[in-house]
Order: sequence, then C-alpha cells, then structure tokens
Amino acid sequence: MWRSERRARRPLGSAVVPAAVPAAVPSAAAAVALCAALAGCAVAPPEPVPPPAPATEAVRQWAGRFSVVQQSAVPGANQDTGTGRFVIVSRPTPTGRALDLEVASPFGQTIATGRRAPDGASTLTLSDGRRLEAPSLDALLERALGLSLPIERLPAWLDDRFETVLERDAQGRPSLAQDSGWQIEREPRRWAMQRPQGGGTLRVVLVLDR
Repeated sequence: MWRSERRARRPLGSAVVPAAVPAAVPSAAAAVALCAALAGCAVAPPEPVPPPAPATEAVRQWAGRFSVVQQSAVPGANQDTGTGRFVIVSRPTPTGRALDLEVASPFGQTIATGRRAPDGASTLTLSDGRRLEAPSLDALLERALGLSLPIERLPAWLDDRFETVLERDAQGRPSLAQDSGWQIEREPRRWAMQRPQGGGTLRVVLVLDR
C-alpha cells in the first residue's frame, strides 16, 4: 500500500531566514594592537604652526621737516632756532633694532648722517667728513649740531607708544602724552614736543611727509 506523506507547505512569498552566524570575536593580540594604535593617535601632538612674523621685524621709515626753538625764561632774550629735514629708518638686526638718521638743511643738503646700534653705541658723520662716536645718538646731535632732538625715542612716539597717555582723540589715538621728560601733542602728521631746558623751554615740531 502506498503511504501518503504530507509535508508542511510554506506560504507563497515568504522569505527564507538563514540561521544567524555568530560575529567573529577578535583575538586578544588584535585587541591589544588596536588599543595601542588608538592610544598613539590620541597623544600624538599636532603639527606646529609657525607664528606670523612680528611687526618688529619690518623696516620702518619716517621722513619730514623739523623746527627747534629754545625759548629763554629771560624776557627779551634771543631765541635759538633751527630748521631742517630728517629721515629716520628703524631696521631689525640679529641683536635688536638699529636706527639710521639723516639730517639735512631746509633745501635738502645733507648735514649729518648717524647710526645707533641696538646696544646704544652711536656714530655721527658730518658733511665735512668728521666722524664722532658716543653712547647716545641724541648726545651726538646736541654736541655736534646744537640740536636737542629726541631721536632715540621718536620711532616709538611715531607709532603712538608713550610712557603716559594723558588724552585721546575721537578715534582713540593719543593726542597728549608724556615720555622721557617731554610733553607731546599729537595731531595727524604733526608732533609738537616740549620740555624744560636751561632755565627755559625747548620746543620741537615735526611734520611728516611720509
């Protein structure tokens, strides 16, 4: 006799679900290597980014006209005056900033050229070829030309850097300041400076051309 066998029929359209396969478990050596790699990435420092070059590395130059008036405290006494042109160059060196100076007559004839090293040692060469040396460029100018000018402090003042700022203009720039015994009144492209000297007042006015 034939034996009929019935098999369970799967409904049409049903999907066959494969048996789940267990995920591979990494070996202990692989896990240690992965942790070491991650730790190494975490502590590795970033590549250093070079800082921008400071402004002090730039060569700075100022040129213009000056007038000097020595006002005596004695009524009716004569006033000593002087006028001329100037060029100041502040340049970087391996040991600091050096200062170059040219003083000329109102008509442009060179009267003297000077240089101040970063350590303060200064030289002044006059139009007749004489060369003078001193620890201060300001002292050389006063000794050789009779001009008492604050040359060594001028680059800072022309950049609006003073010991004490007394007043500021509407734009926030110093308009009245004090520095090294001088009182400085600042206007656009014009500096008026004065200080007591010899029982009177020494007044210096600078007007910048560039």
